[in-house]
Amino acid sequence: MKKYLLRVSLLGLILVSCSKELDFDMVDDIAINPSGTIPLATLTLNLGDLVNDIDSTIVVDPDNSLRIYYRQDSVFTYSASDILTIPDQDPFDLVVSEAQPFFRVGVALGTIAGAQLGAATFSSGTIGIEIVASDSALSDIRFELTFYNATLNGQTYSDTFNLAALQRNLLDSSFINGLTFDFSDGGTRVNYLDIGIKVLDDDTAALPSNATYSCGVALRNLGLEVASGFFGQRVQAAPSGNFNFEINGIANFAGGLYLTNPSLTLITKSTVGLPIRITTDFDGQNSEGTIVALDAPPFNILASPGPSVVQESRLSLTATNSQITNFLANIPQSILYAGNISLNPDGNVGPPNFIASSSNVVIDFEVSVPMEMRMEDMRLDQTIEDFSISAGGNEDFFEKLTLYFNSENGLPLDLNLRVVLQDSATADSIGGFEIGLLNAAPIDNNGRVVASAIADNEVVFDQTLIKALLRSGSLRFIASVNSTNNGQDAVKMYTDYDLVIRAAIQANSNIKVNSL
Repeated sequence: MKKYLLRVSLLGLILVSCSKELDFDMVDDIAINPSGTIPLATLTLNLGDLVNDIDSTIVVDPDNSLRIYYRQDSVFTYSASDILTIPDQDPFDLVVSEAQPFFRVGVALGTIAGAQLGAATFSSGTIGIEIVASDSALSDIRFELTFYNATLNGQTYSDTFNLAALQRNLLDSSFINGLTFDFSDGGTRVNYLDIGIKVLDDDTAALPSNATYSCGVALRNLGLEVASGFFGQRVQAAPSGNFNFEINGIANFAGGLYLTNPSLTLITKSTVGLPIRITTDFDGQNSEGTIVALDAPPFNILASPGPSVVQESRLSLTATNSQITNFLANIPQSILYAGNISLNPDGNVGPPNFIASSSNVVIDFEVSVPMEMRMEDMRLDQTIEDFSISAGGNEDFFEKLTLYFNSENGLPLDLNLRVVLQDSATADSIGGFEIGLLNAAPIDNNGRVVASAIADNEVVFDQTLIKALLRSGSLRFIASVNSTNNGQDAVKMYTDYDLVIRAAIQANSNIKVNSL
């Protein structure tokens, strides 16, 4: 005998859906004599094998029962810039002249969605200034710009800009990294800017008579380091995408998996100091393309109690608050997600909002479910390509060929298998057979197997089916899996469940099997 490693699609937890390599002991060259029965292959499987893969989605509980465990971190991530940004400001126009060399004004900082800032420190940005003079001076004129409610390194912020002699225009800017604003004017206002500009005393004598200087001041490219206040009440779209969701052993099946206690948890970690409500849209798509929505309710994310403090919130989805039963019964291979978030959903209530440049909100997706379930018509439809058998030119001498299957099934699952032979040239169906390959093992009142179910089956190939087999270029497997009592009884999976299938072949003339 020669050892072969064959990738096969095992049904349910029996056939591991192309995700597990199983050892078959198979005869390399078989000469089948009349009335002789020859062992063909033996397959063995233990459910504990499902947890051996590093990336397995099946884990073992302390009582050796199996559990589906899957976690996808950072499905949604919101950074500080997604929650609060300060737009570029339109220029504030300040005018000075020989008669009025100093001008000071209070203006409002422009924000988005009604955000009301009390304080902020900027990690980046510029103060741009454009000076347009009605007349030029014979010497340099220096202008001192001051933000009276801003400090840098503990000192009130001011900067000096120089209009060169004989020039009427100046365009300049200054970086404001680290600049801190008190937009509250001592706790009495929001979004308040206190700006002043003056011609330095030493230069006022050089001002041309009746000359005016229009000074446009603009804040641009503002990057927040920290901010506090009320960040507005608005709804914005969440980023959309998808991720794979493949459960070992059943990834290629479609429908029919009904977990007794289905649950899913959305976990958020927030370092943002404001309440958020998220509405998610999770849709699961199975191997047949069928999409089922999870229909999760809105999820309230608690505000972080302090800077750099991680606030965790959890939403448990069950059969009472979502469509998780049908969502998981669909056996999704991939999960599509989208949604929207609502900032301050209840308005300007509670303590002030706060945020830092490192603040974010991360949403994780976790499934942890015992493998206690019903399987009702859980379906698999797969095709094995490049199938061929050579009869060594003796096709016309076959009268009958019989395949025998003996199974010792320690799994609480029935397996019905239909095999369609497809023409090598057209892929049309040219024959086939159907077999009830496995009988479900009996269970006790707790859904645990109490004994193996023994089954003997045979498939008889007459001359017509033999010729169809020799013409086949591919085999299509259509399978249905049901738990005990035709899928009506809930069963529980344990690591000590075993399956053994033995196959043998009998024919009435010589045949050379080159590939199975």
